Amino acid sequence: MMRSSRKQKGMSSLMLLYLLSSIGFFVLCAFKIVPLYAENRYIQEAMRALGDSSEPINDMSKSKIKKTLQKFYMVNNIRSPGANEITVERSSVATIVHVDYDVNVPLFMNISVVLSFENYLDSRKPGECCKPPFKANTK
Repeated sequence: MMRSSRKQKGMSSLMLLYLLSSIGFFVLCAFKIVPLYAENRYIQEAMRALGDSSEPINDMSKSKIKKTLQKFYMVNNIRSPGANEITVERSSVATIVHVDYDVNVPLFMNISVVLSFENYLDSRKPGECCKPPFKANTK
């Protein structure tokens, strides 16, 4: 009976340090990465608004499409430099708007995370906004 009362109960200080540092790492990652996903969500909303606008995308000029998206960016405080990489492709059938960009997020020291975002709007299917078209893997 005397022996069992001497056993350690609870967590050691080394284990507590490990637990707190692990939690700190994940909180740091969340604080650096989550705002970028939120910004991309605003970009998707801008593209949806462009698809739902009263003027069809096919009737808009390339510069008007870019200005409309950039106004939405300004109102919603989107600061990613890649968000301004708007590509407009026209064909006889449809207008396709791409906002594809990569963001390099420095976590600490020389460790970085690269996030890639692909946003795609096809004027033929504005309801399917922001999902890149399916590309079959060919061998």
